[in-house]
Amino acid sequence: MVVNILKDWGVEPTAVLGHSSGEIAAAYACDALTMEEAIICAYLRGRATKKPADTPGAMAAIGLGAFEILPHLTEGVVIACENSPSNTTLSGDEDKIMEVLQAMKDHRPDVSARRLQVDMAYHSREIL
Repeated sequence: MVVNILKDWGVEPTAVLGHSSGEIAAAYACDALTMEEAIICAYLRGRATKKPADTPGAMAAIGLGAFEILPHLTEGVVIACENSPSNTTLSGDEDKIMEVLQAMKDHRPDVSARRLQVDMAYHSREIL
C-alpha cells in the first residue's frame, strides 16, 4: 500500500479525506483504524452492499450543480454526492432514476446525463 510505503519513508499526512469506501482508507491513513480494522470495515461494507434491495437501485451522473438539479428530482431519487459545482451524482430507485434521465434529455438536452454502471443505489436511503 502506498500509505505504508510513505509511512516507512517518514511521510505522515497532515490531513486526509475520503468519500464512500475511500473513508475507510482515509481512516487507516491517519491511524484512526489499524490495518486489520480497515480490512474488516471494507469486508463488512462489501457484504452490506450485496444485500438485495426491495426495489432495484441505480445511480446517474448529471452535469449540473446540486441546486440546478433539484427541480428535476422525483420521489425515490436523492442527491448522492455533489462532486463539483457542475457535477452531481444521483441515487435511487432504478425506474425513478430513468425518469429523471429522460426528463433531463427532454428539458436539458445540452446537459450530460448518464446512468452509472452500478447495480445498487449507493449513498441513498436504500443503502444504510
